[in-house]
Amino acid sequence: MSRQVIRLRHWLALSALFLLACAAVLLWSTRGLGRHDPKDASRPVNEIARLSAAEYDAARLRNSLLCLDSLARAKPRQAIGYCDLALKLDPKDITALNLRGNAHLSLGENARAIADFSRAIELSPADPEAYRFRAHSYAVAGFDRLAIADYDRAVALAPTDPINLELRGHYYQDRRHYALAIADFTSVIALRPRLARAWNSRCWTRVLSGRNYPAALSDCDEAIRLDPKTANAFDSRGFVFLRMNRFRFAIENFDEALRRQAKLASSLFGRGVAKLRLHDPTAPKDLAAAKLIEPAVETRFLSYGIKVPVTGPSGA
Repeated sequence: MSRQVIRLRHWLALSALFLLACAAVLLWSTRGLGRHDPKDASRPVNEIARLSAAEYDAARLRNSLLCLDSLARAKPRQAIGYCDLALKLDPKDITALNLRGNAHLSLGENARAIADFSRAIELSPADPEAYRFRAHSYAVAGFDRLAIADYDRAVALAPTDPINLELRGHYYQDRRHYALAIADFTSVIALRPRLARAWNSRCWTRVLSGRNYPAALSDCDEAIRLDPKTANAFDSRGFVFLRMNRFRFAIENFDEALRRQAKLASSLFGRGVAKLRLHDPTAPKDLAAAKLIEPAVETRFLSYGIKVPVTGPSGA
């Protein structure tokens, strides 16, 4: 089951590989700003100007890299400080604006995040990245009309980029527009048929919709075939079997999910529910462990139509 919308982490994972890889080279090869080089005395003025511009660009990039690194290490305040430095050197640095916007977003500072993403859009209106970031900011703030307009714009600007469709699909899933979410995940699968998480997302959306469990099972099977090492698809498939009243198969899949991620509250909860259906005396232990990790887990699943059976100790 996909528990979180693919937000900043995916973007960081894609960009950090390049940016952080070049950071060591950049920091190793660049002199500190303001440090005098004796060779400057004999250099032509135009060469000194060129080198100064290169150092200026290097300093800006260095601060953007440090902003990115801080954000990746869950230090958003520190990230904002570095992005501020980058933007002082170049107020039109779109990367720094997007990074700082995400840092503000992670701190719940939606208005500031929206301002940064809006500025990035103003500077580069054909770039879908800031639209999808701003869409999430709008969604968090409850501005659904603005959110979907930005998601739609991102998709229109880059119709073959699956991340935009994927994020919009998760937005629709969160808003319980399941048919629209399934349509977006289907489009993602058409673009990237080996993307396991898209198959899992469609599987889980079908579970939430309460329809076509055989299709959901097929989607989860494919997600597991493509990526058998992660817990989410086993977790999702466990709930498919739970919905189908195939409780032993559900328990087997929750077991597999928990082998991969021991503190996955949803699998502990689902396994507890399935065990109660089979009158397994260890069910209360699973339910208690799930609630220890996620106190509102029972409420969350009740909103999905999955509840603790009355024969068992609800809330245990």
